[in-house]
Amino acid sequence: STWICQGSTSGNQAQTATLTLERVFLPSLSLSLSLSLGFAVMYQRLWSWMIYLSGLTLQLLWNCEYDDKVAAGSLNKTQYSGKWYFIMMAADSDASLLKFRAMDSHIFQLTPMEAEQKLLLQGEIRLSQSMKCLSRQWIYHINNKTQEMILESRPYQKTEIFVNDSDDYIVLLESQDKGSERFRRLMLYGRSPALTDFARLKFEHRAKCMNLTAIFVLEQAQEPCEIS
Repeated sequence: STWICQGSTSGNQAQTATLTLERVFLPSLSLSLSLSLGFAVMYQRLWSWMIYLSGLTLQLLWNCEYDDKVAAGSLNKTQYSGKWYFIMMAADSDASLLKFRAMDSHIFQLTPMEAEQKLLLQGEIRLSQSMKCLSRQWIYHINNKTQEMILESRPYQKTEIFVNDSDDYIVLLESQDKGSERFRRLMLYGRSPALTDFARLKFEHRAKCMNLTAIFVLEQAQEPCEIS
């Protein structure tokens, strides 16, 4: 019976020691985790503020005189052929963005056609609700007289091109001031679906200069559709 009592006493001591360790270390561990999460949230907020302040500073330094407009007739078709991702856009009203909000992602393939003054634009749209892919294609006519691209079957819609050779982005300004629908919208495309903070700030500044205050960024919750 003495052995049993000793064994029981040892077991109680071990249990007591375990409870003591739990009381000492578990609160410390919880505190450490809370502090870590707190620091992570603070860092994220600080980083967001830094980006915001940087954006304000850059927008104060930048003026609204952009000199990167390219005449459609002089566009290097080989250089700008291939895949492009539609990343974000700006418009003069939220109503102008409605049909674009149905998109989760949009990838394009730009191909010069045999006809020297035409460009074929094929697109694969991933819909945000069903996540299904939707295929579309457009043909642009290059008008050397107005220096803009004209969309086939939509003679009133004009597309101006803004590019910088050192960028992996291209900006298009689509406008129509005649017909049943009138609009002005600025579109940003990139060679990859990723969007840098600097590119976004620069695009938003350009849009603001054009009084295009409604902004939409494609969510890209799923991988873009495949395009050949």
